[in-house]
Amino acid sequence: MTKPSTNTIAAEKIANLHLSPRLIVCDLDGTLISREHKINIADIEALAKARDAGFTVSICTGRSIGEALDIIKPLNLSGPGVFVTGAAICDLASGATLHRQAINPEIVERLIKFFGDLGHAVLLLVDTPENPGPRYIMTNHGPVHAASEEWFLRNKMAAEIVEYPDEHTLSCVLRLGIVVDLPQSADITALLTQRFGSQINFLALRAPAFECHVIEVFAQHVDKWTGIQRLCALLNIDSSLAVPIGDDVNDLPMLRQATLSFAMGNATSEVQRAAKHVTRSQSESGVAAAVEAVLTGSLLQVPVHL
Repeated sequence: MTKPSTNTIAAEKIANLHLSPRLIVCDLDGTLISREHKINIADIEALAKARDAGFTVSICTGRSIGEALDIIKPLNLSGPGVFVTGAAICDLASGATLHRQAINPEIVERLIKFFGDLGHAVLLLVDTPENPGPRYIMTNHGPVHAASEEWFLRNKMAAEIVEYPDEHTLSCVLRLGIVVDLPQSADITALLTQRFGSQINFLALRAPAFECHVIEVFAQHVDKWTGIQRLCALLNIDSSLAVPIGDDVNDLPMLRQATLSFAMGNATSEVQRAAKHVTRSQSESGVAAAVEAVLTGSLLQVPVHL
């Protein structure tokens, strides 16, 4: 008997999207929102149309829920969403934390020493069960980077400066990181890999306006795809029926592992290669174009990349 090709199997899975419960899950920055935190009307309308057609629509972002709630209000979403690159599942309406994946506190202490010894202020995102909702704490090991200052200003957030976090706080850290200028980044990430290996998952996200990298550390196995898998379990939807849309390196796991995925036209070539399809850019309402392609089923008649 002839073994079906990979493309045939993928096509059959995509066809099943029209027969089963399904989920469209969007990244925020560079995907749904511009640098000015604006969402295109066409994208809002397309996602509403998808909900009317029986799709569940959700969010999968590196932001915390506190940095996202006001931005996503125009979407009128309810139910759970993925935040902090998969480290938190939060209610999209209330902001309540439904699940959190903290970094091992012993590793947190080692990471603070590692980054602090290099002279960097260490930024920790903390979410405690007794006081749910993310808050920032920053150590005083070094100066606050200009990119961090702008991020807090633009998102109306603040960080409590501490000499060292207390023991309870150390056990509730979802994300830990520093901001470094590009020339420093490669050496630091290489050393981070050498010292911590597979004990952690980390990313280096580029902030072009400041020519710097935001190095973010998470618990082992935490990424956007594992976050989507947990989201699907809560929604009772098979993860093979999730359709993620994204644009940056933190989207790579979900774009690669989903049966059907879209990279934005403004994404780098690495991110576009990871996705099953490429849509238009954020400024051209790429989310709307991707949603329309899914709703019409036209994906079965197009090449691997749009």
